[in-house]
Amino acid sequence: MSRKPSIAKLDPALKAELDALLRDGRHTIAEITAHLRALGAPVSKSAIGRYHQKFDQIGKRMRESRELAAVWAERIGKEPQGDIGRVVMEMLRTLAFDVTLDLTEDDAETGIPKALLEPKAIGALALAMQRLESATKTSFERELKARKAALEEAAQVVEKIAAKGGMKAETREAIKRGILGIAA
Repeated sequence: MSRKPSIAKLDPALKAELDALLRDGRHTIAEITAHLRALGAPVSKSAIGRYHQKFDQIGKRMRESRELAAVWAERIGKEPQGDIGRVVMEMLRTLAFDVTLDLTEDDAETGIPKALLEPKAIGALALAMQRLESATKTSFERELKARKAALEEAAQVVEKIAAKGGMKAETREAIKRGILGIAA
């Protein structure tokens, strides 16, 4: 069993101080270590260095996520009929596929499988996919319902305008059926 990292054992106030110093980016690992030790934190330069690497990795992932979200937001803004839920669900499908594929590959250095898919993991993945598909179906049904309501509203507006304009009832009914997609 691995030990809990010394950074994880820090008092929350000291951990917040460490995070602030790392975010600031103007201090070296040695300076940060000396500062925290002066505050009574039992930390080493190597522990701070490891934490800094993870901190940077998380920051990089967050920046990439924000950039990706900005690209998708711009794309969806150009296509307002697009449903962000569909985009998210497709991203989740891709993620599940990538994770599954990654777990079945062998490690390049050792030739040993990276991980064995345990029955619990397979069950969890299957359940996640089932829920994802259910959410997709619900989203699709909601979209169909909204479209039907919009078409019915449009048909009512056409009916009122056409009646005011003196259009024959037969013609108005034919237009309404056309809007609603009802066969004559």
